[in-house]
Amino acid sequence: MARFGSVVAFLGVLLAGMSSHPLITFQLAHFELTFINASTFYLAETETQFSVNIANDSSHVFFYATSPAYSWVGFGFGDGMENAFMVVLYPSGDGNNVTISPRFATGHSEPSFASDFDIEALPGTGIVDDMFVVKAVCRNCRVWPGGFLDAATTSHPMMYAFGPGTNLQSSSLSAPLKRHVRYGKFTMDMEAATGKGGIPDAQKENVGVVMVGGIRKDSDRANLAHAVFGSLALFVLWPLNVLFAGFWRRIGIHVGLSGGVMVFLLVSFVLGGVTSGEYNRSKAYNSPHQILAFISLLPILLLGILPIRRIAALHTKIPRLHAPLATLAFSLLVLSGGLGLHLSSSSRPIVIAYAAIALLAFAFITPLQMCIRRRGSAYARATTRRRLGEEDDERELVAARNQHRKQNQSSSIQIDYPYPLAPAYSNPSGYTNPVPGYASPEQAAGHHTRSASAGVNGKNGLYGGGTMPGPKYLMNMHPGVPVHRW
Repeated sequence: MARFGSVVAFLGVLLAGMSSHPLITFQLAHFELTFINASTFYLAETETQFSVNIANDSSHVFFYATSPAYSWVGFGFGDGMENAFMVVLYPSGDGNNVTISPRFATGHSEPSFASDFDIEALPGTGIVDDMFVVKAVCRNCRVWPGGFLDAATTSHPMMYAFGPGTNLQSSSLSAPLKRHVRYGKFTMDMEAATGKGGIPDAQKENVGVVMVGGIRKDSDRANLAHAVFGSLALFVLWPLNVLFAGFWRRIGIHVGLSGGVMVFLLVSFVLGGVTSGEYNRSKAYNSPHQILAFISLLPILLLGILPIRRIAALHTKIPRLHAPLATLAFSLLVLSGGLGLHLSSSSRPIVIAYAAIALLAFAFITPLQMCIRRRGSAYARATTRRRLGEEDDERELVAARNQHRKQNQSSSIQIDYPYPLAPAYSNPSGYTNPVPGYASPEQAAGHHTRSASAGVNGKNGLYGGGTMPGPKYLMNMHPGVPVHRW
């Protein structure tokens, strides 16, 4: 023990002597300046690091971060998204640097850019080997609405999140973000991170951090369901409905499919409203996608109420509005869906696939609707028994009957027969009227007269204009058909 004590004393004297040397003094001072208090979060699965240093001589907060530069990554101070301060990183517009966006979240929705926070990128910040490398200082970032950074706690709640794999490049601090696909929570020792202000060093292990569970998967289920229900209604149920309306006589199938389309669209509208409240770009409901969706509600509503019998009977042209309204509603909904893909920042392959499906749907539906407008629906043809062009023939027949009826009512001309009547006609008891509704010659003589020039000479070329039948009229008569001169 005496020998060990002597060694310790000797080392103490030696160190005391070395500390008086100028070079050794400079090196020790340099070591003191480069040592930075920090707590570090490190996720080995993605090689993501987030280190925090709280300056004890100012209100500054320094941090160092690295993460794959495939989309966006965010680190938040808080137990949940509500009232949390976040630092979100994503590639700049040219893809060569990092955009550092301070954000504040008011609920479980996309965080908004917080202009009150000042984050300055320091030298060394950029994208290196497809990795974010961020060295930055945040001034006046210790207090925010609904929360603050507690430098005296050893377990400050923290969280992290990763955006989807789509490439986001923007130099705007308020660039739209898609919902995260991975997220997690941890606690950080802020007391150990407090000291002289400076940028923490790179680390590959957790320091002063306790993980709260593992990394969790997430997806935008409401947005996905919104797109799926809308696409099924437009590109599956709608074409089938038009097909059955044109070639299936049972109206019940058309009504059932129409109801299915309405239900799917209603679910899609509700899910769209839920999704809109989660993103800054759609919270105001003033995007072209949402405006067109609201406009399309009018023809959809009319399609639902105009077929009602009491409403359809108000005017003969109301049933004819069904096909144009259906075309208008379909066009508006398809266009609104395409704008929705743009609003949700969908990838180019998805947009191309949607455009191709929409063109195929139009190519299938348009000829069917033209055929239905020309021939009528299968149900209408089955119930009215009308063939192509028969409606026009019926109109001509009705017009001819009306004209003939007017001539019968206005006729008051006596017919002078140029030959004697047959005994059967001269004897009332022997007269038999072969056509119901027409009077005998004796009965008609007291009521109608007609000149021989009109009936016999045939100036108008038409017999049977009156109600009194003549010999030639009876031999050539058919109810409702004009009798021409022999």
